[in-house]
Amino acid sequence: MEKLGIDPKLLLAQIINFAIFYVIVRKFIAKPFSKFLDDERSNDLEKQKLLEEAQKGEERLLKKEAEMDAKLKKEMAKVIAEAKANADESRKEMIAEAKLEASKIKDNAKAEIQAEKQKLYGEIKDKVSDLSLFMVNKALEESLDSDMKKKVSQKLLNNLVKKTVRYEN
Repeated sequence: MEKLGIDPKLLLAQIINFAIFYVIVRKFIAKPFSKFLDDERSNDLEKQKLLEEAQKGEERLLKKEAEMDAKLKKEMAKVIAEAKANADESRKEMIAEAKLEASKIKDNAKAEIQAEKQKLYGEIKDKVSDLSLFMVNKALEESLDSDMKKKVSQKLLNNLVKKTVRYEN
């Protein structure tokens, strides 16, 4: 081999150096590096899984949020409908109360008018009676004696009372 330019001692030394280098590299560099790469791959896979779970969770949250929004809108619509119904009911009650109060005021006004009418009728009746008696007395004073005056006055008063009773009914 020496003719080929290969020195067996040197070749043996290089083989031993290569073997030592191979063992050192494999044990102290390749295994830790391989372990590091495996750890990084597993971390990447774990990150991917966590990212997918986070996306699924986000989708679930968005779905729940949409459901809650729809439920909230339904509740709001229900509350608004109830408020409108209550407002309509309150308005109807207020209108009924106002009509009832107006009716009471109208009835009271009619009663007051009737009372005033009766009062005025009574006053007029009294004045007409007084005036009639005054006129009869003046007219009869000159032409009748006192007995006749009494009889005529009594007869007139009786007729007047009968007529007023008829008018009042």
